[in-house]
Amino acid sequence: MSKQNRARRYAIVSGKGGVGKTMITANLAAALSRSGDRTLVLDADLGLANLDVLLGVAAPGSLLDVLSGRLAIRDAVVHTRAGFDLLPAGSGAFETTLLTPDLACNLESLLRDIESGYDAILFDAGAGIGEVVLFFARIADEVVLVVTPEPTSLMDAYATVKVLALRFGCTTFHLVVNQADPRHPERSGLNVANHLQQVVTKFIPAGEGPPIRLHLAGSLPTDPAVRKAISRQQLLMESEPNAPVACLFPRLAESLKSFVP
Repeated sequence: MSKQNRARRYAIVSGKGGVGKTMITANLAAALSRSGDRTLVLDADLGLANLDVLLGVAAPGSLLDVLSGRLAIRDAVVHTRAGFDLLPAGSGAFETTLLTPDLACNLESLLRDIESGYDAILFDAGAGIGEVVLFFARIADEVVLVVTPEPTSLMDAYATVKVLALRFGCTTFHLVVNQADPRHPERSGLNVANHLQQVVTKFIPAGEGPPIRLHLAGSLPTDPAVRKAISRQQLLMESEPNAPVACLFPRLAESLKSFVP
């Protein structure tokens, strides 16, 4: 299926855990849905999935049930109150933590079967640079890299960019800076993006293709409303719609949709 006839795929990745990737994925999906995009979130953290828990959704099945043939995909997809669909992955399933050729083939087939019904599909990938994470990043149209200003997050983000660039030829990354300085979030985000871009340009060998480009898609300030929403198992855009971070997700969605390479 050509790119023109299928959903746009976004892989939401992070070098390390605890940077807010899943929270961002869910609220971004809600913003895309509100903008009119038919949106599916695939919990791509196979084996340690938790999006259904974050959303307070009682899922009838999981991606593992679909892949094993125990459940039809239409019966595993849950329509959330935020307007987007969710395909949970299940938790504690060791058989999906290793990317075998059969698993990769089955995932590709599943996506071909369902993506004509959507405008956007978001892969909420796991943290790090494991094979499953790299698979979803490789098959995505856009890689969204979540990072915080902490040095460890920056170091792991650089490692993620390096692996995806050298191994799969990825040259464009959409950067979302989370937990930015609430006093000057845009400046904080720009500082992080510029620093990471300088490191990438200096230390990752330039190939014959285009240079590696980090596009700052959004800068989200530290906001206590985020923790409150998570504890309530609600989207930030639902529980605290006027919170500073909640107001930025429509802008983030538009930044990603309107990006021209």
